[in-house]
Amino acid sequence: MSIELITWEPKHVWQLADDTDTKTLLDTMSKHARRGRTLTITDSHGDTTILNPARFQGWTIETE
Repeated sequence: MSIELITWEPKHVWQLADDTDTKTLLDTMSKHARRGRTLTITDSHGDTTILNPARFQGWTIETE
């Protein structure tokens, strides 16, 4: 399965780890955006990235 986190403004696509709980990720990103907090995601290569959802105009998660 492929899971991608796609953001707009700035446009970026992250390939997420296959065991990512997408519902929890969406809920956490929304909560952190409202509170101005950052969160750490793990990509499909095991690398971590710190995101600040408040800086994104929008995002979506696509699974295949």
